[in-house]
Parts: sequence; structure tokens; C-alpha cells
Amino acid sequence: MTLFRTCASVALALFAASCFSGYRTEADAKALRVHRGTFASDVVLTGELRAARGEELAVPRLPQWQTTIKWIAPEGAEMKQGDRVIELDNSTFSANLDAKRQAVEQAQQQLQQKDAEWAADTLEKQLDVERKRSEYDKAKIDAAMPKEIISARDYNDRQIKFKRAEVERAKAIDVLKSQTMSVKSDRDNLLLTLQKAQRELTTAEQAINELILRAPTNGIVVIRDHPWEGRKLQEGDGVFVGWTLAQFPEMQSLRVEADLADVDDGRIGAGMPATIVIDAYPGMSFPGRVTSISAVAQEASRTSLKRAFRVLVALDKLDLSRMRPGLSSRVVVHAVLQRDALLVPRAALDFASAKPRVHLATGKSVDIVLGACNAQECVVKSGLNEGETLGHA
Repeated sequence: MTLFRTCASVALALFAASCFSGYRTEADAKALRVHRGTFASDVVLTGELRAARGEELAVPRLPQWQTTIKWIAPEGAEMKQGDRVIELDNSTFSANLDAKRQAVEQAQQQLQQKDAEWAADTLEKQLDVERKRSEYDKAKIDAAMPKEIISARDYNDRQIKFKRAEVERAKAIDVLKSQTMSVKSDRDNLLLTLQKAQRELTTAEQAINELILRAPTNGIVVIRDHPWEGRKLQEGDGVFVGWTLAQFPEMQSLRVEADLADVDDGRIGAGMPATIVIDAYPGMSFPGRVTSISAVAQEASRTSLKRAFRVLVALDKLDLSRMRPGLSSRVVVHAVLQRDALLVPRAALDFASAKPRVHLATGKSVDIVLGACNAQECVVKSGLNEGETLGHA
């Protein structure tokens, strides 16, 4: 009885094994079959939504090239026109403001004092010219007296006085002219000093006013990334004149900016269709199209050795109730789409030889010519017919 049970168990196990083995072979044979279908080869990129256009807030022109962010609005905050967005440190400028005002007052006082002195000096020299001119006119009349009616000595004295009066008059005129030119030169120098002091004061006052950056329009604020630290700008960061600190995006210009690894160069091109999935809404997808690819791959940051091409993807339709600048997105670029293609599973392909080949279910091996491939299958150009059953490579 025990021997019978043992034989029966072995027989049942062999039967079951043969049944299972037969089922797997049939399934595999069905899976590894040449068939026709739609072939798709996708390239997946990561990126984020960004606006192509918008109003920007930048560090204004300052007496010094560097300042610090004292306060900054949170990313994505709703702003109204005129609201405070960023406040830059003004301690450097406010500390020197009193000194600059005092410099302007001193320059003004010095100019007023000198103007009074110059006016008195000039008036005195003008009066001296008038006196010398009067003496000259009198001496001229005396010198014009005919020598026949006066003595020769008197005549000579009058001629000498006339010559002396003429020289004195010319000298007084030259002194007045020299005074006028000197006053003009000195006054111009004082005016330059005053104008410089006023310009520095005005620049400092404007800088203090402009260090509060306000919203140019209604909308959401997007804080820009730090140029080399790979994060958003924040309070305490040092910034330089001309740096863009924030943007008020034009929502109608939203697009996806993604990165294509340099090793994938050439796999996609402008005009290819794409499907965009916003990470915040994984259940939704949006159609789009690749519009451009940068000509040069660049490092993502100063500390990264990875290089990538910048890819711009236009959205066919915007959903402004959900889409916001800065949202991370996955871009599936449909690089190849071929309908009614003859397809072979990759599991059946043998790439060990110089040419790709497959093993037919009959045991025969044939060389084939392949087209594009994806992770699951390849397009067959020649060497196989639809419906042929294949074995594993």
C-alpha cells in the first residue's frame, strides 16, 4: 500500500509538472511572436513650469555695487500693484546721508560767502575803472589845449598827465577783466563741488527709496534662484547691482523648461509632440510640443559635473487654475511614432553576433535588419514575417 501511494504521488507530480511546463511554453510562444502594431519610443525629461515673459524686479543702481536682502516676500504670494516685494539693506546709505546733506549745506554756504566777497571786490574795481576813465577824460581835454596859448612847460606837463591817465585807465580795465575771469573760474569750481555734493545726496536718497522694490502689477511673485547655490534667494543673501531678484510672470506665456542629458543628444528634436505631467497633479496630462533645444550643454550648477541641454516645451493648452511657475513637471517626448509597424520582442533578439538575429520556434536562426527600438520591442525592416513564432534569445 505504501509503495502504491508513493508511485501514485510521483505520477501525479510528473503529470502536474508536465502540465505547468506545457502552459509556460505556450504562453512564451504566444508572447514571442512577430506582430504588427504601433511603435513608440519616448524620451522622459524633468523640468518645471516657467514664464517666457513677465515684469522683473532687479537690484537698482546704487552708490555701492553690493547690498543685502533685508526682507523678501514668500514664493508664489499674491501681490497687488505697489505692494512691497523685496526690501534691501539701506544701512550703508542712511549712515552717510547726514554727512552728504552737511556737505551740500557747506558747499552752498561757501558759494554764497564767496559770491558776496566777489561782488564787493568787483564793484570796487568797477568804481576804480570809472575814476580812471574820468581822470583820463579830463587829462585828454587838458592835453588838447593848443600849445600856442600856454607855456611849453605847462603843455608838456599836460601831455605827460594824459599819457599817465591813459595807462592808469587801461590798467584798471585789465584788473577788472582779470577779476571777472578769476571770479568766473573760482565760482565754476565751487559750483562743481556743490553739484557733486547734491548729486551724491540725490543718489543716496534715491537709493534708499529704490531699495524697497514694489510690485509693478497685480499677480503672483516668483523668487529667482541664487546664481550659483541652486536655491531660491532668501533674506541675508548678498546681491549685486543688476541682479534679477523676482519676476511677475505673464501667465499666458507659461511653458516647460526641461533638461536633456548630454548623453541623449540627438534623440529628440524641435517639433516633436510631448505629453506633460505636472507632479502636483499626477492624474492629469497636457499635450505640448518641443519648440527649441539649446545648442550647447551646460552644467546645472557650479558644483555639478553633469551637463544638459535646455529644452523648451510649449503647452497646447493652459490650465491657469492649476498651473503655476515653478511647479516641477515630467515631459514625455514622443521621439518616434510609427503605426502599423512589424514588431519583434526584444527578448527574442540575439545581439551576440555581428548582426542581430532571432531563433525561430522551429530551431532555425535567421539574421534580421532592425529599425528603431524601445525597452520592449524593435521595428523589423526585413528577415521576418508577421505571425512567426520565436524562441528566447
